[in-house]
Amino acid sequence: MQTMIDDKLRSARLWLLARSAQLRERAKRVHDDLGRETTPLPRDASDAAIIIENDEILQAIEEAALSELKQIGRALERLDAGKYGLCEDCGAMIHAERLRLVPYTTHCRECAPDA
Repeated sequence: MQTMIDDKLRSARLWLLARSAQLRERAKRVHDDLGRETTPLPRDASDAAIIIENDEILQAIEEAALSELKQIGRALERLDAGKYGLCEDCGAMIHAERLRLVPYTTHCRECAPDA
C-alpha cells in the first residue's frame, strides 16, 4: 500500500515538474515576444490595433502561465511537507480523480471555492 502511495506521489511530482518546465518555456517565449519594445507600432491604425490586441492576448497567456506556475510551486512545497493531497481547509484527503485532473489543487471538492 505504501509503495502505491509513493508511486502516486512520485508520479505527481514528475507531472508537476514537467508542467512547470512547459509553463516556464511558454512564459519565456511570450515575454520575449512582448519585449519588442524597440519596434515601433505601425502608423496604420488598423495594423497598430491588431498588434495591440495581440499583445493583450499574449499578456493574458503570460499571466495564466505565471499563475499556474505559482500553484505548481505550492503543490511541490506541499509534497515536500507531506501535505500533498490533503485539503487545506478541512484536512480530508482530496479524491484521487480530482488530483488527477488538477494535480495542484489544494481543496477537496466540498471545500473548493468554485464548488
